[in-house]
Amino acid sequence: MEKYNKKIEKLYVIFIFLFLIMWAMATRATSGPDEAMKYDVCNYIATKDSLPDGRDPAIRNPVWGTSYGFTPLVSYIVSAVFLKIAYLFTEDVQLLYVAVRLTSVLCITGMAAVVIKIGHLLFEKTAVRWLFILLTTLLPQVLYLGSYLNNDAFALFTISIIIYAWVKGIRSQWDRTSCITLAVGIGLCALSYYNAYGYILCSIPLFFLSWRSVMEKNQENTLRMWKMAAVIAGIAFLIAGWWFIRNGVIYQGDFLGLSTSNQCAENYAQPEYKPSLRPNPKHLGWSFYEMLISNEWIKISLMTFVGIMGTDGIPGMGKIYKILWILIAGGYIGVLWKLLKREKWKESKVLYIVFAFSIGIPIMLSFYHSYWIDFQPQGRYIMPMLIPFIYFAVEGIAYILEKIPKKWENRCYGVLSIGIIASAFLCLHQIRMFGFS
Repeated sequence: MEKYNKKIEKLYVIFIFLFLIMWAMATRATSGPDEAMKYDVCNYIATKDSLPDGRDPAIRNPVWGTSYGFTPLVSYIVSAVFLKIAYLFTEDVQLLYVAVRLTSVLCITGMAAVVIKIGHLLFEKTAVRWLFILLTTLLPQVLYLGSYLNNDAFALFTISIIIYAWVKGIRSQWDRTSCITLAVGIGLCALSYYNAYGYILCSIPLFFLSWRSVMEKNQENTLRMWKMAAVIAGIAFLIAGWWFIRNGVIYQGDFLGLSTSNQCAENYAQPEYKPSLRPNPKHLGWSFYEMLISNEWIKISLMTFVGIMGTDGIPGMGKIYKILWILIAGGYIGVLWKLLKREKWKESKVLYIVFAFSIGIPIMLSFYHSYWIDFQPQGRYIMPMLIPFIYFAVEGIAYILEKIPKKWENRCYGVLSIGIIASAFLCLHQIRMFGFS
């Protein structure tokens, strides 16, 4: 049975890869959010064999006055390699875009493989585990991120590595493998996207607090804890440190590049897009209530987290995303029920508390960006919360279904799983799977 399950899991990862390849090929060039701006960065790296300064006119957008050259470039470097290979065979714009999208395809495929491993650690029942895997990897917005050029897909992949390391580390009392895995995840996460940095921050308290039970058994483990912490920090710095040192050098101490990017936009953007003149809620004098409720920041963010895709705001699945939200909301009712009943949780309380913060941090960052910088209620800005968010939903669904007869419980899991798979195929159908849109 175990061998059979492993074969199914491998086939599922292959299915995700092929699904995303079809989507990447079926979507017309430049159709993803700011995809043309991101392509310019990949093209620069591929043709010049060097990393660009974010202020370079060759990649600077004439409307926004800035570029994606300020963001961490690792995923763009990988895309540039694919682009360089593609240039050997074609100059067709559509095919060149498919080439650079391969990085996102591989990242979401890689995330799916790691999510399967996480599922094995967090859920004992096969049906519950598969509900978690399907809802996490087939969420329409997740698939969409795997179909076009972006940094978000790489961020999700690195986050999955970090979460796997968290659970594995707690279970193994932080053996060498789990520490190295966490270090690699943190290093890669630092090179992904800034809204994923909450996982780097949360790794610190989780690591030290989860050592308490280990130290209670043997005080000598305190020295081992600090050694492992040093190893994690050292490996993470070796992976990511070069990027921030480079930024510090070329941007006069601006290690993240954010201030320089903002100043670049102020200098070169068209008047209505300059940061100082941008009509954000703060400048317009909106209250928090007006932004969140009257102007539907919460509603739009939640809708786009599940499944509205594209630059034109076209619903990806019609009313189906509402059904998915009802399912998720039901799961959170189950979680509250479980908390009120004071039922025991499988993992340590530290992990659940960190999961809660991992959900809250991307939401707060997105809120801050929309209110004080640029009103953009987009689901991809809160997408880093994906795995912990879906975990709690599935935990709640499982708790509710435990209360019904066994034969109905299994049928419910089957219906839910089929519904999630169907929603994914409906998404692909909408962007014309068998022809370029």
